[in-house]
Amino acid sequence: MKLPCKVIEDLLPMYFDKVCSDESTALIEKHLQDCPHCSRILSDLRTDINIPKKEVDDTKPLIKIQKNYKKMRTRWLIIIAVILTLIPIAFFVGNDYSKQVVEYSEEEAVAYTNTFMTALTEGDYKKAFSCWDIESKKHEWLRGGDFKEDDLLNLEAEGSKKFCELGQSKVEAMGGIESYEFVSIFDNGYDYRGNQAYRVHYIVKFDGKDETFYVKVTENGIYAIGAADGYLKHPLVQFCIWGQWLYDDYLGRYYDYDLGQYVYYEN
Repeated sequence: MKLPCKVIEDLLPMYFDKVCSDESTALIEKHLQDCPHCSRILSDLRTDINIPKKEVDDTKPLIKIQKNYKKMRTRWLIIIAVILTLIPIAFFVGNDYSKQVVEYSEEEAVAYTNTFMTALTEGDYKKAFSCWDIESKKHEWLRGGDFKEDDLLNLEAEGSKKFCELGQSKVEAMGGIESYEFVSIFDNGYDYRGNQAYRVHYIVKFDGKDETFYVKVTENGIYAIGAADGYLKHPLVQFCIWGQWLYDDYLGRYYDYDLGQYVYYEN
């Protein structure tokens, strides 16, 4: 069975993080063999995780100052040299301090994703969606080339509606998420804005079983979720790819798994 590209695109982050089930991994890799489009997206995903290198202090100015210092014979020249030395040091120290203050911490990330998970456990999908970074979803869609900015003016409202619908039909219909437990948090590089990203892992109780669940988050909000090791037919996974469902709605189509292709709605 050949899966549509948009389904593969939604699963590529889980495949990249190596959290997909063996079945889903095999389907994705088979698709990638014959699909340059999805292979290019996977390549872009790898290059998007761009962790800036730490700047290495240039010691040449200090060496130059040391040499000049030996030549200085009067007190006023020494004072000038010291002042000139302290100015750039104060600038860089202040700059580093500013970066340290605004850095999005692991504690903040977990607190935010816990709020999201609590809302899901309570069945309050509207509140859960309010934690989403909808601009990240818009960026993803615009990069795909199927839409222009004007096409996505109502993306947040439509996204909330689809998220809540799938929460009810895929999750609540099975009894909902009964509970969640924090497992771990990982550095997930940086998003397209250059913001620190984290991947927070949980275990959720769903349909009487323990299932994996992860949330990707930056200081701007949540930008991806995944569950059940990427097993496509699992209702939690179907809920997690709410963006794919909405994407197809925008294009006026649905994927017929029996035919193995998209079918477009008649006008």
